[in-house]
Amino acid sequence: MIAPAVRRGFTLVELLVVTGLFAVFFGLIVNGLRPNANSQVRQLSQSLSSAILAAQTQALGKDTGAALILDVTPGSVGTNTVFNGDVHPFIVGNVTSGMPPANLSVSSTTVILAPTNCDTSELATGYRIRFSGTSPQFPPTSWMGFSGQGTVSLRTTATQNINNAVWPSAPIGSSLQFEIARLPVKSGPAADVTKFAAIDLRYSGIGNTVTAPYGTLANQGSIGITLDRTGRLDTVILYGQSPVDPVNPTAPLYLLIATISDIEANASLQSQTSRWLAIAPITGRVSIAANVAVSGTTQGDITNARLNARQGVTAGVK
Repeated sequence: MIAPAVRRGFTLVELLVVTGLFAVFFGLIVNGLRPNANSQVRQLSQSLSSAILAAQTQALGKDTGAALILDVTPGSVGTNTVFNGDVHPFIVGNVTSGMPPANLSVSSTTVILAPTNCDTSELATGYRIRFSGTSPQFPPTSWMGFSGQGTVSLRTTATQNINNAVWPSAPIGSSLQFEIARLPVKSGPAADVTKFAAIDLRYSGIGNTVTAPYGTLANQGSIGITLDRTGRLDTVILYGQSPVDPVNPTAPLYLLIATISDIEANASLQSQTSRWLAIAPITGRVSIAANVAVSGTTQGDITNARLNARQGVTAGVK
């Protein structure tokens, strides 16, 4: 009796079927792992929001507050690199001479300062100054500009001018003291870096205006965002300015987050994938709103986009 033949392999058809199934499964896996533009924008939005909330928590109860720094490569109109900003204690000491200036109608004057908690060389790290008195005491003045080279100035970004600002002077028998806030220094990363999304600095800025330097954040160098001791938005610092003259926002700070391809094509405002992150100045509330696409890139288009974002924030769009 002849035994039946034993089958020892697969037919060509079976091999082709298995190969086809593997190809389909591999394609599904690759597509699942491929970054989605919308998810990348959402990821960066949430990462930025978390970084701001963490900085607000760190700022609570600290006189110097806390800071974040948007690190911008020269010539770039976008960034997705966000660092924590080390905020060193105020420089404190005594005013030796020069305050008040002999001519009270000037907008800037040179003073000689004697720090008591650091070397004189560290005055170069300061960007704003305020004065107070002792014996008898008087409370700190408003913050004034400071160049780091001993020049005190009225701050146009704080609407100070010779008609509404008073140069401080110590009462008889009192000495004049100072506090100087230092520029935050970039430290460790604060947000996850994505490969396909970034902040479009051309359309990010403060309030409804797109007038430089603070209505648009493009071509201004790296950008500092400081939070005060209550977690509220304190200042926005443009490191590319000379001298550095930070603004205390009275309107929201808007950051437009878009895909890098949209940023490169200057199409962030026209994309429904883009999202707005807004920081309210009074409450420090951080909100994310979907972008309502507009037709162009004029000032009116940008104003309308920010208005839509603000309405989206109010409506709780996430």
